[in-house]
Amino acid sequence: MLDRMNQTSVSRGRQTRPRFFALALASTLVVQAASVNAADDNALFNRLRSGGIALTDDVTSQIPSLAFVDASGEPVVPLEVKKQLEKLARAGGIQRFIRDSVVAPIAIDMDSISNAEGQRIGHLLDVTFVVHAPIDLVEDSDTLQSLLGVNNQDAETDEAGAANKVTAEELSRLGIAVDSELESFGRVSFPLLDRVLINGVIHAETKRRIEGTAHDFVTVAWQLDPRFENSWSSIERNDLGEEVTGDAKTYRGLGGLITATRLPADIPGSDSDATIVQAKLVVHEPVDWFGGRNQLRSKLPLIIQDRVRDLRRKLAEVHDALR
Repeated sequence: MLDRMNQTSVSRGRQTRPRFFALALASTLVVQAASVNAADDNALFNRLRSGGIALTDDVTSQIPSLAFVDASGEPVVPLEVKKQLEKLARAGGIQRFIRDSVVAPIAIDMDSISNAEGQRIGHLLDVTFVVHAPIDLVEDSDTLQSLLGVNNQDAETDEAGAANKVTAEELSRLGIAVDSELESFGRVSFPLLDRVLINGVIHAETKRRIEGTAHDFVTVAWQLDPRFENSWSSIERNDLGEEVTGDAKTYRGLGGLITATRLPADIPGSDSDATIVQAKLVVHEPVDWFGGRNQLRSKLPLIIQDRVRDLRRKLAEVHDALR
């Protein structure tokens, strides 16, 4: 069934002002969208909500309803926020869940995705936590990129990630027209649990409204775009102990939704700077990755919780410095 875990490890963070990463898995795609009106199109968000993410030709995973934004991406009313937090907090209570602490609880639900034969081929993760930092600071953070322990430190790129951007010519050849300033396409290459190397192109769409009111929000929809030649390769070691990658195999079924909304001020224990972050992630796990062993299910919650605590520490340092 579902796993809910609460670890206490914390990593030291940098003291620079973070930048919000549009996606929780890839470390090279930075989505820097301008402030937009809530009436603007939200095509990828709507498509992922209604159609889900295809893992294989036969299996598509629906993304369950988000807790803190409605079907259009707008924040839900404070009473509904409180109800959802009560569900997440369970016996611990809302005040414990939202407290201003690096080791405050993190709600992580993880469920398996199976094919028609009952074989596990993927996972659906639901991660929710509170950070005591303004939503605009959370929106600018680059540390959500490592939510699943992904780091792309070997990528040869400048600070803007130019080496990883998909060019307009490449998009045009595939018949892709980018009609919105909210959209971005980025090339990624990252290891997963040091066992699998994933290469491909992420399509992301960011929508935000940050006006200093209770209705502020950020939503990010992202997907390993199936229109590109995305792949995975096994990571192994040769007789000399050197790391080598196997042959590339077609891969898809990676993506999700991320939301950041303000914690209502009328909830006891909240403050004007508290932000609720929720991520719903779909990860395809081919049987060849770990030979059917439960590697992702056992390790991802621990990695995620460590990264969230790292994010909290970094945001606290930056927030304190800006006061």
